[in-house]
Amino acid sequence: MSSGGTGRSGATSTRSRGSGAAARSRGRSAAGARGSRPPHREEALRPVPGSVAVLVGAAGGLAAVAAFPPYDLWFLLPLAIGALSATALTRTATATVLASFAWGLGFFVPLTHWAATYAGAMPWLALGIFQALFAVLFAVPARAVLVRRGLGPGSALVVAALWVAVETLRSHAPWGGLPWGASAFALADSPLLNLGPWIGTAGLALLCALLGLGVLRGVLALTGRSRRGLGGIAGLLPIAVSITVVAACLLVPYPPNPAPAQQSTLRVAGIQGNMDPIDPVALTMPEGVFENHLAMSHEVLRSEGTELDLVVWPEDSTSWDPRDDPYREQAIVDLSGQADAPVMIGTQTPTEDGRRYNYSLVYAPDGQVVYQYAKRHPVPFGEYIPARSFFRAITDKVDMVSSDMIAGEEVGVTDVVGPPIGVLICFEIAYDNLVRDVVDDGAQMIVVQSNNALFGESHEAVQQVAEAKVLAVVSGRSVVHVSTVGESAIYGPEGRELARTGHWEQGAVVADVPLRTGITPAVAAGWWTSLIISALGLAGVAAALTRKDRAIAPPGRR
Repeated sequence: MSSGGTGRSGATSTRSRGSGAAARSRGRSAAGARGSRPPHREEALRPVPGSVAVLVGAAGGLAAVAAFPPYDLWFLLPLAIGALSATALTRTATATVLASFAWGLGFFVPLTHWAATYAGAMPWLALGIFQALFAVLFAVPARAVLVRRGLGPGSALVVAALWVAVETLRSHAPWGGLPWGASAFALADSPLLNLGPWIGTAGLALLCALLGLGVLRGVLALTGRSRRGLGGIAGLLPIAVSITVVAACLLVPYPPNPAPAQQSTLRVAGIQGNMDPIDPVALTMPEGVFENHLAMSHEVLRSEGTELDLVVWPEDSTSWDPRDDPYREQAIVDLSGQADAPVMIGTQTPTEDGRRYNYSLVYAPDGQVVYQYAKRHPVPFGEYIPARSFFRAITDKVDMVSSDMIAGEEVGVTDVVGPPIGVLICFEIAYDNLVRDVVDDGAQMIVVQSNNALFGESHEAVQQVAEAKVLAVVSGRSVVHVSTVGESAIYGPEGRELARTGHWEQGAVVADVPLRTGITPAVAAGWWTSLIISALGLAGVAAALTRKDRAIAPPGRR
């Protein structure tokens, strides 16, 4: 009896196990018939509705604008990148394209409004729209990663590296690129800048993106859009980590960067002569530019005497080449003699074929031009027109640039005052590779000559000064930034402001400018930092495309 009972019980138990296995098998078959992916990954994230993604994108773009000068709300940049990444968390690629394009328009159109001052609305909008496409170029491959892998630490690193790849591309292509709005340039007043000499502009961009993705992961968990991994109150963890990283940057030391043994500083005067506003129709330099800079220089001499090592005038400060005007050349030579110091001026020099060079010339007290630097990176559509005949068929605005500027070939470094000085002109300060070039060639400080008058009352001038500060820290070199109408400023190699003038005012920046000989890790790494990070991002996208499981279900499945 007992044995039979045990047998019946065992038979019942066997049937029960068999029924369960059959049920699980039928469940798997049914799931397979529906085309579902393994349940441990499927729909780990709830997708962002397309209409919401567009609003998030537009708001994120505007937040990115507020991170830059003159608003200087730098902490909004990681949040803005997080918002752009959120536009990739949609069920369809079309929604991601629209939402990320909204982000790009919200950021680049207001950021580049300075272009409308001299070029008009259509070229400005064309520039903003073209730049906005880079946001789409980031979001689409980012979506390939996020919809398959979710937003864990690994995928966050890949997406952040992808941000660096796209930013590097935008900064250097096409026609040399335009790094305006690069992540690092929002960090002039941020604790994150302490990492600049260690990791460079590419590393700062990676860090900004990682912080933004950390906050995004926390928001997804707190709002219940993350079904696995972090959930609920645990979503505060990545947000807390992001805040801790920012606070820790306050303790980051600068790398060793010694002063030269022979001389530790140069006494430099940067002259901001100012001028009347440029006629928006004629777009010609007004009369009095040369006279204003000459008068301001003599005023500085009355207060400084012959204690100066170098006098710097900005780009276009002589209107035309003084070597073709005996009166102007003699006035500069006399000034150099009275100061007992070289005078560096900026001028445009036409060529026989109707083109021109943008020159920096250095006059010595004996009347000789002892150094000449030609701008290496003319601004496309601003200083020259690439494929002029093609673009003329689209708009006659290209003829506003009637004479194409020729690019110089030699790196700008001169030792006419003793210690080698790097020379850059205007927008060249925004290109980290050009800054590296002068440091690699031995520059112990950097002079930037600029003419911001064409941009009127826009924010271009204050944004460019912020670029000078950031790259002073990254390169470990003092930067003397001198503009015709401002803003002019002198920054030490750690980013400390030594002197500054306002916008559209006559004045001068005078300081004992520190010299440095050390090579920061960022400069030593050169292109490798951005190349390695970019390669990581692209490899991560390629790997994600081979995955079959998904964190967000495709269209048609809920």
